[in-house]
Amino acid sequence: MCGTAPITDDPAHAFEVVVEEQHWNHVYRAIEYIKAGQREKTMTDPTDSIDSALDDFWSQETSTELEE
Repeated sequence: MCGTAPITDDPAHAFEVVVEEQHWNHVYRAIEYIKAGQREKTMTDPTDSIDSALDDFWSQETSTELEE
């Protein structure tokens, strides 16, 4: 038989920090900095997006010309 599952703490309590009110601006900026870094890691390169859009456009143009 399997044993019982271990009791774990709620994820909301996994990382808890007490910050004085005067430091909230620093905390906010740090969180925004981390979020910006995460966005940049997953962001599509604009050149790739433009190239892909042009490829789609020209392939549609070519298929339209072949139909005529």
